[in-house]
Amino acid sequence: MSTLLFLETAPVGVFDVIAGILLLSVIVIIANSKKVKMLAKPGNEHYKYYLYNVFVKVFFAILYGAIYKYYYVGGDTMAYWNGAANLNNLFWASPLDYWNELMLTPSKDTILIHFNSEIGYPPSWIYKDPNSFFVSKILSVFMLFLGQSYLLLSLFLGWIMAKVSWKIYELVLHYKITSEWLGALSVLFIPSVAFWCSGISKDTIVLMAVFYIIYHTFGIANATVKNKTWSVLMVLLFFFILIQTRSFMAFTVAGPLFIAFSTRVVKSYSHSPLLANLMRLFIISISIIAFLVVIRLQGAEIAQLTGKYITEAQVQQDDFMNNTTYGTKKYDLGITDFTPAGMIKTAPLAILTAFYRPGIWEARSPLLLISGIETTIFIFLTFYFFFKGKLIQKIRIIQNNELLMFSITFAIILGFFAGFTSILFGVLVRIKAPLLPFLLMVLTVRRKDKQQQHELLEK
Repeated sequence: MSTLLFLETAPVGVFDVIAGILLLSVIVIIANSKKVKMLAKPGNEHYKYYLYNVFVKVFFAILYGAIYKYYYVGGDTMAYWNGAANLNNLFWASPLDYWNELMLTPSKDTILIHFNSEIGYPPSWIYKDPNSFFVSKILSVFMLFLGQSYLLLSLFLGWIMAKVSWKIYELVLHYKITSEWLGALSVLFIPSVAFWCSGISKDTIVLMAVFYIIYHTFGIANATVKNKTWSVLMVLLFFFILIQTRSFMAFTVAGPLFIAFSTRVVKSYSHSPLLANLMRLFIISISIIAFLVVIRLQGAEIAQLTGKYITEAQVQQDDFMNNTTYGTKKYDLGITDFTPAGMIKTAPLAILTAFYRPGIWEARSPLLLISGIETTIFIFLTFYFFFKGKLIQKIRIIQNNELLMFSITFAIILGFFAGFTSILFGVLVRIKAPLLPFLLMVLTVRRKDKQQQHELLEK
């Protein structure tokens, strides 16, 4: 199928517009009702941002679809929609075959099992990639009650992203690591995050899964969730979704979670600095030993899995280098060694690239220009973090706060993957989008007064 065909099979007609207006009205009414209800209760002043958050996510979800539909005339978003629409057709033709297709691992040899000219064929390059087609599978479930309207699906995903983003925002407020408005800016209102991770895309599904895992995991640890069993199931479900859509993200989240809750264990010994330091040393030692065991078990399954990811990284990098659909503005890290040692050697440059590129001078499109402006702000905030105020005190605050420890570790690990594999700035700004809220939280960590700062350090 051509890209133009995807445009023709994802129309936005009069019905879509009317249905979209109705759904948007319902979303706004529900959101405004919750805002009014919560603002009436003491201690909920932050709900003044609630409706704005919904508007931002819905707006960027629509903008994302409009740009890829009318400007780029296609793109992965239309392919995901097309695959979901074909699965939806399969459901109405045979629910059992639809279920079997959901359970099936797609390949170029299985596409003819359930699809035909009447049902339609999903895009071959999406179908043959199990991770990409899994996105279509998720979207097809939403289509069971939304229909095949691209506009309705975009609005719905934007709404869901607004809801889960708000949960993370309240988690940030729970830990009192920054002010209300800086927390809102970090989690709710970064333009590139809202653009790439609110509409019909793999990036949206990935960030939703990451946010839900964080919310439920920290909720279990802090006893802020009502049903721990349900939260455990949700964590398992969204880890499964991460593995099925962008598998390295599952490890990118799991590692920082281990670091974060190791911080909590260390804090439990805060009454004795000696015991706290011994526990910290013990956890670091266990981590190093675990790493060395992995390195030595070259023939074991886990080492094979590591080799698989290295190979995938090299293949992905080669694909981005040679596929013009991702754009033409490239960067070069000078990578020639794809061994574990070579990847570790390149890590600092890859991380810095993800954090601080593209610059404004490297932007060749409006979307990259927005990212360039954000990059300039992040560079300024980084200098502000290191040279304004007491750096040691900031580091202590981060070191003693599990959410901040998660944030900095997650940002570094994802920054490495994004910088190492993307090669094209158009890909980099998408892959790195999930790390930006967490990096901004770390760079803006501060206390309103000395008493609050003392409380945080003593937690």
